[in-house]
Order: sequence, then structure tokens, then C-alpha cells
Amino acid sequence: MNAVQLTELAREGSAESSGELVTALTDLFLRAGEDERDRVSLIFGDVVLRVLDRLQVEARTGMSEKICVEAGAPKNLLKALAADEDIGVAKPVLERNRTLADDELAEVAGTVSGAHLSLICKRQGLKPVLTRVIAQRGDPAILCQMLGNAGAAIGADSFDLLVARARKDSDLQNALCERKDLPETAAERLVPFLSKEQAQRIREQNANPTLVKAIAERTKNEVEIQLREFQGAKSKTATLIDGAIDGSVPMDVAVGAFADKERAFDLGQLLARKVGWPENVVVPLVYREEEQPLFFLCRLSGVSDEAYVKIARMRGKRMRLSSAAASESSRKYAALSLEEAVASFKAMAKKLKLPVAPPGA
Repeated sequence: MNAVQLTELAREGSAESSGELVTALTDLFLRAGEDERDRVSLIFGDVVLRVLDRLQVEARTGMSEKICVEAGAPKNLLKALAADEDIGVAKPVLERNRTLADDELAEVAGTVSGAHLSLICKRQGLKPVLTRVIAQRGDPAILCQMLGNAGAAIGADSFDLLVARARKDSDLQNALCERKDLPETAAERLVPFLSKEQAQRIREQNANPTLVKAIAERTKNEVEIQLREFQGAKSKTATLIDGAIDGSVPMDVAVGAFADKERAFDLGQLLARKVGWPENVVVPLVYREEEQPLFFLCRLSGVSDEAYVKIARMRGKRMRLSSAAASESSRKYAALSLEEAVASFKAMAKKLKLPVAPPGA
């Protein structure tokens, strides 16, 4: 098709003639060599954008399919196609084009439908400038889709927005929990929204250290507030012990709270409940000079090496032991295996005629 024919098609202005004009210009652009492609691209983009609103869906879709991966394709035209209200027109560009930068796609994302945003969420290597717009405009399903894209880089401000939007949405909360790059500040804001079941699952899986730490810190703070406000009231102490037994409060948090406040009796009660032995047997063992029984009771109860350091410190203060003695006690505890603890537990149980089945057996 020569220049005269192209001019006539442009003058006519009908949908049919515009379609023929665009087809001819598209073919001209695709056949252009490297030395003339930039010049042809300018003309191609300028003319097509003027008649784009006259083209039928089939014509727009065909053009989108042809130029979506072409180097040198006019960016303004690509952006217009990506933002086309017909998702079939936009799909080739949103899925396969790699020449539009994320800030250019962010302009598109600011105006398009959820179906368009869903396609954008599937792209690899999304940058913060783009994920910020999606965080602002996407519905919960789209936000979950974006969070599920491991290659999507999300800024701290966008994480804060996502956490705010997740306040009453468990699916969005779960999607946020899966992000290994969740900032500490966002994790701290997210934790209050989580159910006990969610928090427990996160602790057990231990797949997101930032979130596990935030849960532990919040639980610890809540326990400390309770103990301070109620000054060790029996009902609150019992609630804390119940929580450690049913798993809603981490064992280390409860142990740490009692040890830090030198509440040996409450610690003994907790260990007694955990192993199923009478309180009058277990409580005296907390300050008994012979450490071995306390060692295996703590090990069987799930007290970590770090938490036992607090118990050793508490014993050291009450029994006036040196810091070296407390450190040695902690070292011995760390060296005690679960198998050794089970064997010692059974031996002492038989001797005292107490239940011989260790916790969890």
C-alpha cells in the first residue's frame, strides 16, 4: 500500500478504513529495518493513537498481539493497549511485553480494572513503584495474588497499607504471613489482627522469623502487663499457666515471666501441670540444690536452653550462687538430651510411684 492510499484511508475516517490503515501501518512497522524502525515507529504510534478509538475490538486485539513483544514499539501505544477496557486487547501487552518500565505500568495500573491488575500481578520482578499502586487499588483477592508473587518487591509503606487492609481479612493476613520480606514494623502491626490459631501455626512452622519474633514479643508484653496490673492475682496466674498448657502462650514466655519475677511457686505449678505430677513434688525441686530433677522436668516441658538461663539466674539469686555457677548450670541443661530426660523422668517416677508416662507420650 503506497502513501496515496494510506492518506485516503486516513481521510475517510470510517471504522473499516481506520482498521485497514492500522493494519497497513502495523505491517510497515514490522517490516522496517533497524535503521528506519525508530522513524517508522514515531509515525506508526502517532497515527494509530489518533484512530484507536474508532477501531473494532478485533483490530485492536490483532495489533496488540503483533506488536506486544516488538522492540521499538511506540510506548504510548503500548500503554494505551495495556489500558484498553477490553481485557482481550490488554492481555498480550500486560502478559508478554517487557519494554514498558514499572513506572509506566504504574500509570496504567492507576486507571484499569481488577482483571487488568490481576494480569499485572503475574508479571515477574514487580518493583515497589508498581506494587504500591496495586496495594492501593486492588481488591483483597488481587492483593493476595500480588503477595503470592515471590518476585514482587513491596516497599515498607505498601506493607503498612496492606496490613491496615488486612485487619478483618484472614486470607490477606495469611498471605502477608507468607512473605519472608515482611518488615519488622509491619509484622508488629499485623500480629494483633491474627487469631490464636494463626499465631500458633506460625510459631510451630517457624518459617517466618520476623513474624515469630513479633508474636513472641507481643505475647511477652501482654503477659508482663497482666502480671503488673494484677500483681500476680491468682486468676491471672492461672490464666497464664493455662495458656502455656494449651499452647496459646509459648512455654518460654510463661517460664520467662515467672523466672524474671522470681515466682518460683508459679513456675513449679506450671511444670507440675506440664508433666502431670503433684505440685507438692515439683515445686520444691525448683530450689533444690540437686539440679538433675529440675533439668529433666524442664526439658520434658519444652523449656528452651535460652529460657532455662532465666531459671538459672533466678536460682542463683535465691540460693546466692555465683554467676559462674549459674552459667555452668545453663551449660549442663543445654547438654541434656530429650532421651536422657525421659529416662531420668521414668526412673524418678517409679521411685516415687508417680505417673511414668512423660508429656506427649
